Amino acid sequence: MDIKQYIDYFDEISHLKREEQFILLEGARDEIHTRLKFPILSFIPGFIRLTLILLFVGGSYFIFGYSAWLLVVSFFLGLICSRIVIIEISDSLMLKAIKRNLSKQKV
Repeated sequence: MDIKQYIDYFDEISHLKREEQFILLEGARDEIHTRLKFPILSFIPGFIRLTLILLFVGGSYFIFGYSAWLLVVSFFLGLICSRIVIIEISDSLMLKAIKRNLSKQKV
């Protein structure tokens, strides 16, 4: 996972220098991986992408039958929806970890 995309992204840390933000983001990423005992930020994208594409394509096959252009459209809709879901889940996990790390630093 590339954590550079989260620099200046969260309001909680956007006032800090970039180096400090990078350190906090690395700590948050590492905390997520150690807390869940496996690299969930690497596993989630593939799993969600595959699941939503199969749901969209399979659903369109059962609803509309075999229509090639509908299968292609449902494939791309599955990709778009999976990207949105992946971003939301990753952002949520990172924000929770950042808030935990910031609360630990204040104590």
